[in-house]
Amino acid sequence: MNAEVHTPIRLAARDSAVFQARGVTKVYRMGEVEVHALRGVDLDLFQGEFVVLLGPSGSGKSTLLNILGGLDVPTSGTVRYLDHDLTRYDDTALTHYRREHVGFVFQFYNLIPSLTARENVALVTDISLSPVGSKPARQGRIKTSQSEVSCL
Repeated sequence: MNAEVHTPIRLAARDSAVFQARGVTKVYRMGEVEVHALRGVDLDLFQGEFVVLLGPSGSGKSTLLNILGGLDVPTSGTVRYLDHDLTRYDDTALTHYRREHVGFVFQFYNLIPSLTARENVALVTDISLSPVGSKPARQGRIKTSQSEVSCL
């Protein structure tokens, strides 16, 4: 149950980490059964890095991403985003964090079935407090993306 995190080697000193996790554990309890999804994860992620998270099914990859994204909280340990300690956030603060700083692309769910793919993408920018650009500009970028990937 160990996920591997592969990050590029840093040849020069960088600014402080964008994300920092220390001693992160996650235990799911189902009655008297405990499932240890994460055991003492330490992780630093820096701006501009491309990170690949690899591991077999059940190794904790999704659990770690859910914690970094504010969808779940660790059982123990600390998670920091810039100068914010996410482990101290309540549900309202985590909602604000997700709304303003995190973007999710889910594999199989969380789309509104009655909307087109384009409308599902546009919906996220419509509910943001500070969307990138004006609504016509966002719609134009969505349309451009549609023609580039030919799937919307």
